[in-house]
Amino acid sequence: MIVYVHIRKRWFTRGGIILIFKNAEVFYNKGFHKADIKIKGDRITEIGENLQGDETIDLDGKMLLPGFIDLHSHGREGLDFSTATSEEMAKLRLSYAEIGVTSILATSMTMGFEITENIMKNIRQAIKANTPGSRILGINMEGPFLGADRKGCHDGHYLLPPDQKAFENWDALSGGNVKMVDIDPNLPGSMEFIKKNSKSKVISLAHTSADYETACEAVKAGATHVTHMFNAMNGLHHRDPGIIGMAYDYPVNAELICDGIHIHPTVIRMMFDLMGDRLVIVSDSMSAAGLGNGEYELGGLKVFVKDRKATLAGGTIAGSTTNVFEEVANVIRFGVPKEKAILSATLIPAKAIHADHEVGEIAVGKKADLLIVSPDFKLEQVYISGEVFQR
Repeated sequence: MIVYVHIRKRWFTRGGIILIFKNAEVFYNKGFHKADIKIKGDRITEIGENLQGDETIDLDGKMLLPGFIDLHSHGREGLDFSTATSEEMAKLRLSYAEIGVTSILATSMTMGFEITENIMKNIRQAIKANTPGSRILGINMEGPFLGADRKGCHDGHYLLPPDQKAFENWDALSGGNVKMVDIDPNLPGSMEFIKKNSKSKVISLAHTSADYETACEAVKAGATHVTHMFNAMNGLHHRDPGIIGMAYDYPVNAELICDGIHIHPTVIRMMFDLMGDRLVIVSDSMSAAGLGNGEYELGGLKVFVKDRKATLAGGTIAGSTTNVFEEVANVIRFGVPKEKAILSATLIPAKAIHADHEVGEIAVGKKADLLIVSPDFKLEQVYISGEVFQR
C-alpha cells in the first residue's frame, strides 16, 4: 500500500530568488547522481556541486525526481475532464499536483457532437486560465474513432469512423490543443486520417481488434503510440501477434496501466524487459480515483467501484482508480529497476508528445517541476515551475 505525506492545496511563490537543493539523490541523465540543483524563476539553471543561492534546502539524501506526467487520465476525486466546469478544472489541477503529477493530457471520452464541442472549449479555457496546479499539456481525444467490438466503457451510440471535418472542428474549438488522437485502424478511412493528421498530432492505436499487418500499416501511415496496451485489444498469440507484436517490432510508444488489475505484474515486468525504453505509465483514471467504493459515471455510463476495481454493470473494466505515482511504486515493487520505472513516467511520455523541450527531466533550461521523494518512495513535496505546493 502506498502512503502519501499529506499536502495541503495551497500555493507558495518565491518570486525571483535563487533556490538551491543540496544533498539530494537527483534523477538526471537517466540515473541517480549526488548533486545540487539551482532554480531561478520557473527553470533549472544549474546542476553541480557546492552551488550557492538565496535559499538552500537540504534534502538529506532524499530523491529529487522530475515531475510525473500522465498522458491518459479522465479525472479523479469525483471530477471528470469531460464534464468539468471551469471551477472543477481548477480543482482537478490541484488534485493532480497533490499526487505528484505535474503535467497531464486531459483525456476526453466518446460523447455526442455537442458535448464533445463543449469538452474542447472547456479544456481550452482551462489551459488558458493556467490556474495553480498540474500543467495541462493538451487533450488526449479518446473517442469517438474507436472500434465497437472493443469499445470497453465507451458509449457505442456515439462511436464513429474517422471524420476529418468533425475532427478539424473539435481541434479548432480546443485552440489546437488536441495533442493525441486515439483511433481503431480497422475503421474505414483510418489510414487516410492517420496520414493526414500524424504530422501535427500524435496518433495512438486504440480500442481495436486489428491484426499485426493492419497495425503495421497504421504505423507506416504515421501512428506512433499505442493506448493502454493489452487492454481493449486482441491479446498476444503466437500465430497472431496483433498490436502487441507490432509494438515490439516498431519504434512506437506504448501505454501500460500498472495498477496490478489491468495487467498482471509478471506481464508488466516482461514488457519492461522487452521494450522498457518505449513504455509510458498511464493511469487511465476516472472520477472515482482517490475515492472509495461506490457508484460513479464515466462517459455517461454507470461505473461501479469495489476494492479499487472500476467496472461497468456487465463486468467490463472501466478505467482505473489509480494514479501515476502509485503505479511507479507498483512497478518498482513488481521487480522493475527504479530508473526504468521513473523514465516511463517522465522523459518517455514527454518525448512521446514532443514536450521534452520543457518537461520530463531534470536538466538545465527545463521547467523546475520536481518531486521530493523519501528512500521508501513516499511523496513528500511537489514543485511546479519552481513554486512549492506546500504540505
